[in-house]
Amino acid sequence: MWLKVDKLPEHLKKLFVDDGLKGIPSPYRSPWFDHQEEKRRGNRRDFICNVCAMPLGASDTPFDAEVLETIRKTTIRPPDFEGEIGFDYYNNRILEDDITFYPNYGQKRLKWWGELPLGRPNQRYNYIIGIDPSYGLGSSNSVLAIYNVNTKEICGIWADSTTNATKLADITTALAYWCGGINPTFIIWESNGGHGTNFTNRMVYLRYMWVYTQRREDSKTRKLGQKYGWYSTPSTKEQLLGELGVALSGGLRALRNNTDWKAVIIHDENLLDELSDYVFKEKGKGIVASSKADLSTGALERHGDRVIATALCILGTKEQREGNFSYMRKPPASSLMARMMKWEQEQANNQRDARHYLY
Repeated sequence: MWLKVDKLPEHLKKLFVDDGLKGIPSPYRSPWFDHQEEKRRGNRRDFICNVCAMPLGASDTPFDAEVLETIRKTTIRPPDFEGEIGFDYYNNRILEDDITFYPNYGQKRLKWWGELPLGRPNQRYNYIIGIDPSYGLGSSNSVLAIYNVNTKEICGIWADSTTNATKLADITTALAYWCGGINPTFIIWESNGGHGTNFTNRMVYLRYMWVYTQRREDSKTRKLGQKYGWYSTPSTKEQLLGELGVALSGGLRALRNNTDWKAVIIHDENLLDELSDYVFKEKGKGIVASSKADLSTGALERHGDRVIATALCILGTKEQREGNFSYMRKPPASSLMARMMKWEQEQANNQRDARHYLY
């Protein structure tokens, strides 16, 4: 005899999941099974292969379609601000104190979700900028994703197909100064290819100090390397996107005030569409994004650039903590600590100019 779940007493309904198993190839339900499904919602392939012990999900997409559809219905919305970031140079470097956001101006390449008190992001939070640079020849996008570490949101997206890597480094540095925060904004970028090298060289020249240095992310100690930026290989890319899948599911739990150690809430519809484009190649040969024209920027093809930039923000959370005044890095300008930090930075800049770098 079958009983409908909706006819059970309220205290018993939560013991049953009446969803037809949502296509999951298993006839069984248990509290452990339900817990594992909830825990691994960001990576359906991992759930089917390792919990259900079936190869059916081996050729699936890296991101759970149900999670993406839930995101589409709950968090996707138009940006609150669209505009351009304006800045000036002095001796070919960015003027830190002369950066302004101009809403409803120019190509409106910067889209922002949330408030901008006094014309800039809330300074009680910490921020991360993830970057996927390109050559800027119109074939693919250069993308910056801005992540609010406190609220777990991708609060800003900057995208353009005609900005080269050198100019992109200037815009990134200006946005980092503009975002600010309790700790300086942390920057992490993909360093592959000639455009990645050009971006890295310009970042070194601009002397922005709070950037990602390559680490052995698959090792226990995360051994520090000698090169700046994140380098993409088939294995590191799969690991990076796997962490993003978990964070997307964690973002949905964060909406229910269930704070997860790894979470991201997204609002950009273009980013969501790119997440849907990713698929596993045949015979486990990596992950690729389907090529489509990007009408929002005019790029001839989009290769999941917004996804990589967002995933790098999640990787950056290992270096940038939530904003908290108890460990504020910016003491009052007139204090001895501030003068000491300024002197140490000047010494570091002098040493930087005097030595060679390996990339």
